Amino acid sequence: MFMFTRIKKSLNMFKNFLILVIVFASLSSSSLVFSQNSVNDYKYVIVPNKYDFLDKEDEFQLNSIAHFLFNKYGFIAIKEDEIFPEDLMFNPCLALKSDMIDDSSAFKTKLKVQLKNCKGEVVYVSEPGENFEKKYDIAYNKALRSAFLYVKDLNYKYKPNEIILAMGSAKNEASREEIAQLKEEIAALKKEKETQVTEETIVTETPIATPVNKEESEQKNNSVVKTPLLFAQKTEGGYQLVNASSKVVMVLLNTRNPDVFMVQGRNAMVFIENGLWILSENSGSEVVNSTLNIKL
Repeated sequence: MFMFTRIKKSLNMFKNFLILVIVFASLSSSSLVFSQNSVNDYKYVIVPNKYDFLDKEDEFQLNSIAHFLFNKYGFIAIKEDEIFPEDLMFNPCLALKSDMIDDSSAFKTKLKVQLKNCKGEVVYVSEPGENFEKKYDIAYNKALRSAFLYVKDLNYKYKPNEIILAMGSAKNEASREEIAQLKEEIAALKKEKETQVTEETIVTETPIATPVNKEESEQKNNSVVKTPLLFAQKTEGGYQLVNASSKVVMVLLNTRNPDVFMVQGRNAMVFIENGLWILSENSGSEVVNSTLNIKL
């Protein structure tokens, strides 16, 4: 009887231990889900312009080669200074940031491919690619290609992850609200301009106005409304606006609305309203709107 009671007590203790394990596992599962994602959960890989262990951008062409090899092995690789796709702009967590870890010694060049998510968590690190060549350019090149053979073995294939996709929903909603607000401001600006035009027409329609004054008035009005002529060139992510000297002065990025574009590198958006291209820019203290003179 004593032995039976002792066994029963031990079983109850073990049962309680299992319950505690399950509870702790469930509490921590939400924080672990993100870090346990595989490379297949991410749609893009961002390749930096420069690796920390080198002195120059794309030294030994390692960054260009990495970009090429990621694409070769099934990834959608994007250089960090490229125009990002719309879904990536709204949700940076769709991409992994790539890096190279230099574990070289005096006689051996060793490189590992590393991939981190938007939280800075390491999702993947390859085995080292090694080379004994004495010339740095050849050694690094061959070591990098050897390391990418392990990336190749991943057999990467993108599989959308609901948790990661949901991270962009709040940003999408915020962007939609911002677009709606800016549209209201444009409508108010348009109404204000129509009022100004009506008032100017009343003032300028005077019998004593001479042709010279009229010409000066038109030139003045045109200088306010028109900006230098820009040519819109279609790109993969939207448009690039170039001047008469073929210099790129502005890059427009597509949004969900075909008539609304974000301006790369500026806190601004461009809208097409009644055939007019309107630039709406937030200076920090106010929203300034102007009409662009664009030729497609």
